[in-house]
Amino acid sequence: MVRTKGRRKIDVQGRRYVWYVLAGDRDYWMRVENGGSDWAWETPFLHIISEDKRLILTIPLNAPTPYAVSKGREFQGKQTSGCWERYVLPFDIPESITPRFVAEVIEWTVSGNGAVKKEYSAEFRF
Repeated sequence: MVRTKGRRKIDVQGRRYVWYVLAGDRDYWMRVENGGSDWAWETPFLHIISEDKRLILTIPLNAPTPYAVSKGREFQGKQTSGCWERYVLPFDIPESITPRFVAEVIEWTVSGNGAVKKEYSAEFRF
């Protein structure tokens, strides 16, 4: 079971997911000054996890090209290795993350097809 405390729940196509936005520990696209000469790196990430943990997505919210990192064992109806695989999102990321947007991402991830897979690169760093 996935941890749900402090996370939002959403049901899509009869399946339960949890989602939350959390800042990461580094940001490859934007640096934020922290106390003079010291630099902190921040990236907000949208995390979406199915209750059975077969679908695990992480989406960096300020990447130059919107993409999702699949870390689970399924993506668009196919079994995956469970290793990090990056896919270009076919839609833009809104300024505010809403349950409607989360449901759209889940529907694309579960029922969509033809996702464009990308390898780690300067544009797809996380």
